[in-house]
Amino acid sequence: MTSDPTWERLHPLSPLLRGGLAILVIGGILLANFRDRILELFIAEQYLGAMGPDESDFIDLLVEQRLILVAMGVALGIIVVIIFFSWLSWRFHTYRITDEAVESRSGVLFRQHRRAPLERIQSVNLQRPLLARILGLTQVEVQTAGQGGKVSLSYLGHRVAKEVRERILRSVAHRRGDSVQIPQVSQAPGEVSLIPGATQLPDGTQFEPSPTGFPPLLDQRAREFVDLDIDQEARTSGSLVSVPLGRLFGSIALSWDIWIPVILLIASVVSALIWSPFFFAMIIPSVLIAVGVSYSSFNKGFRFTLSRSSDGVRVGSGLTATHTETIPFGRIHAIEARQPLGWRPFGWWRVRVTTAGYGAAEAGQNGLRNVVLPVGPVDDVLRVIEALLPGIGDEPEEVDALRLGLLGAGTAGGFVGAGPRSAWVLWFGKKRAGLRLADEVSENATLRVRRGWLTRSFVVMPILRAQSIQFSRPVLQRFIGLATLQAHTVLGPVQVVIRGIELAQARMVFDEVSRTMVRVQGGEAVRIRAERNMRREPGEQADRAVAPDQAPRMEGDWE
Repeated sequence: MTSDPTWERLHPLSPLLRGGLAILVIGGILLANFRDRILELFIAEQYLGAMGPDESDFIDLLVEQRLILVAMGVALGIIVVIIFFSWLSWRFHTYRITDEAVESRSGVLFRQHRRAPLERIQSVNLQRPLLARILGLTQVEVQTAGQGGKVSLSYLGHRVAKEVRERILRSVAHRRGDSVQIPQVSQAPGEVSLIPGATQLPDGTQFEPSPTGFPPLLDQRAREFVDLDIDQEARTSGSLVSVPLGRLFGSIALSWDIWIPVILLIASVVSALIWSPFFFAMIIPSVLIAVGVSYSSFNKGFRFTLSRSSDGVRVGSGLTATHTETIPFGRIHAIEARQPLGWRPFGWWRVRVTTAGYGAAEAGQNGLRNVVLPVGPVDDVLRVIEALLPGIGDEPEEVDALRLGLLGAGTAGGFVGAGPRSAWVLWFGKKRAGLRLADEVSENATLRVRRGWLTRSFVVMPILRAQSIQFSRPVLQRFIGLATLQAHTVLGPVQVVIRGIELAQARMVFDEVSRTMVRVQGGEAVRIRAERNMRREPGEQADRAVAPDQAPRMEGDWE
């Protein structure tokens, strides 16, 4: 990679997708005005009369007023203006990948320059809405550690987008000092084919003969639409987990997201029959909610694969709109396995994570954006945790400890259980509640929390990613001798919090976690400074050590 790479442009069709709403509106207007003429092509005139009175439409009015040529000229002018501004927008939207950052420039009157430093990149995602798949385009989304720091390249050709993703990941790995080998997506033009009988396209891409007999270009577009990239890593390195369709359907039907709208639907029907027909108005919203949630869950879990690549963990899924996310190693701040009540007889869990960079709306509690396992048994959950947090779960004893954290209760597995009067706070969740500081003497120290009754939860947070630890005593817990502990990470759906801990034990755990945070994060800071100093350019000033008064401070409500 050169020190000053040139700025590159997006795909010429990218303005068409970014202005998709305007296209739908224009298409709707045209369809409404040409409705009767379109129907005349397929339906006999006597049947058209039965559909309603023959009202004059806008086209007939223009013909009668002899304004049809003027209208056509205006429409043509609008189309020319739209095409011109679309071309202008594409012309001024460029991007480049340097040794230090991924940059994007856009805007005509108001210029915008976004820059994502390589050391702050959290993940690189490929997104393909349905229209983009039809046109063979893909959006590259570079997520950084910081709210609003996303750099989006909308849109690139599918193969170009994959090449850009690998270039970014290779640059991130090089910046961190890792030595990785990321396979090239395509071959250089003129390179000799290594596949017997393969066809080489003008861009150098080589394909095996299609079993359908399609021409090479059509076969390329068909393969891009199917989007085999979702499980490309699974085919080359082996998929760690996948979700069968039967399990996916069952998990959707037994989830709270479906039960709540169905309960509201039944209540609306019963109320309408007993009290007032007014309650029938609640039926349509309930049905829409149930259908929308079901489709979102199915689309997220369809063809789901999670695999480990040389640059990180890759997650892919999608039916109409596909999503491929690559999370570099060491970017996970917290992991949570959740089990709704309906999944308990089958032993199913859902796993979601907190990573830096997602906004509040994207990382909401009910969002599917952070899900890394839509539904799976305990063994799949353990494989996901081990893949996302390298070094945790490598030994059989550690795997047993994680399993006990998922399925255990109370003090089983070395957990600190809830206090004697915590039923006032936790209700039926008292039996399961507990927390544990695991591997506190190593750099892989984690804080583990299990809680919940209707929906069970098991959280694993690397101490290295903790930003602070909070000790608090709300009014009710103060009266009955209990306390709440919460570890803070970046904004995300996973909350590392446990309530109802006995006061003396809560103070002891708070002090222990505080000391572990200072030790682990202090050692990591020294390691990072050493690596940066080794890679610094000649004459560049070395990083200074952190002063003692800049060490993390931990505060709590002790009284």
